[in-house]
Amino acid sequence: MFRKIFTAVSLILTSIFATQAQEVNVKGRFLVDSIKIGEQIPYTLTVRYPSSLNLVFPDSTFSFAPFEIQKKKYFPTKSKNDVSYDSAVYFLTTFEIDSVQTLSLPIFSIQARDCTTYYASPDTLFLKQLIKAVPDSIAAQELPLKTNTTYQNVKWLLNYWVLIIVTGVLLISLIVGWIVFGKRIKKYFLLRRLHRRHNSFLQQFSKATELLRSGFTAKHAENILVVWKGYMEDLMAQPFTTATSREILLREKDEILGKALQNVDRMIYKSSDSYSEEAIASLSQYAQQRFVNKVEKIKHG
Repeated sequence: MFRKIFTAVSLILTSIFATQAQEVNVKGRFLVDSIKIGEQIPYTLTVRYPSSLNLVFPDSTFSFAPFEIQKKKYFPTKSKNDVSYDSAVYFLTTFEIDSVQTLSLPIFSIQARDCTTYYASPDTLFLKQLIKAVPDSIAAQELPLKTNTTYQNVKWLLNYWVLIIVTGVLLISLIVGWIVFGKRIKKYFLLRRLHRRHNSFLQQFSKATELLRSGFTAKHAENILVVWKGYMEDLMAQPFTTATSREILLREKDEILGKALQNVDRMIYKSSDSYSEEAIASLSQYAQQRFVNKVEKIKHG
């Protein structure tokens, strides 16, 4: 009884797959009859199938032997009355020397549990023979070869007029470019250096300030003054690192700066525990103001 059931199920499944296979119509053919080695030829692949199926064309990873794929072109799906039509053109080439070469490309039906393959009928190409006869082997002494290992000295020719003209044009272009844009170029690099140095100062000054806040010592207070003097000397091109606070005040003549320097000196030399946030901020603001003035001077100078 089980044998009869198995036989009946097998017949039903065979009938179903046969019906489905009849519903999928795959055609593939070359658009030319003959080919030369290395020549590119088009191969069309079309399929007509029920719209409910999910079909996939071969891609570049598929083996097209004895051909090699160069490129492909797909066309949009066309559907009507639950029947769809897909097509693609593959541009192939071959380097095989067989006089007759055949190709049959498949279409894959992607289903939930398996994959069904439908092949187009094979189509044949004929190879155009440019060489009538190719000997299987030939003795080395019979090869019509000529050898010459003598070094041939080839003179190197230089077109001096072209070299002179090109060099002259480049020099003139550089000179004109420097006359027109030289001032802007110098300003650009000078401003770039100023901004980079100012950003570096802000980072160092902020780090020194945080150390002073976290633990007050005369050395931390002195470090803030060292960082500030070093930056001001580089910015103003005047001696700050070797000058005392009194000498700086005589030159700068700024009351707020003078008060700030006096408070910082008090923290350094008198070891005062009273941390002056206002003095540190005044030093930073003074440096910022001098930086802005320098930038504006360069921009409009």
